[in-house]
Amino acid sequence: MLWESFFSLGSKAPRIKPFHFSGELSIGFRTGVMCIVIDGDPPFEFEWLKDSLSLQEKSGVSIKSVDEFTSAMSIKNLNADSNGNYTCRVSNAAGWDEKTDVLNMKGDVLFLKK
Repeated sequence: MLWESFFSLGSKAPRIKPFHFSGELSIGFRTGVMCIVIDGDPPFEFEWLKDSLSLQEKSGVSIKSVDEFTSAMSIKNLNADSNGNYTCRVSNAAGWDEKTDVLNMKGDVLFLKK
């Protein structure tokens, strides 16, 4: 326990570069963003969230580790449920940082009758 406390005192908490969904996005398009740690000491733990809930890899959503400083999140087929607040949270022994961007598609959203 004492060793862990000493180690974390010498560590720097992560700092993340802001990310942004770019371009005019519509239903059926693809998009992706990268979460890049620009400062801090590894090892890092990456977590992606959508609307404050943990984002799980599922059909159409991919989360990949690029290297020890970078995580990529992509959506291969945007739909009405894709809109929301996407957050990358990175932590290490010394602390954490997070950045958020809003995915808000332009254009027609289809509503189906039941």
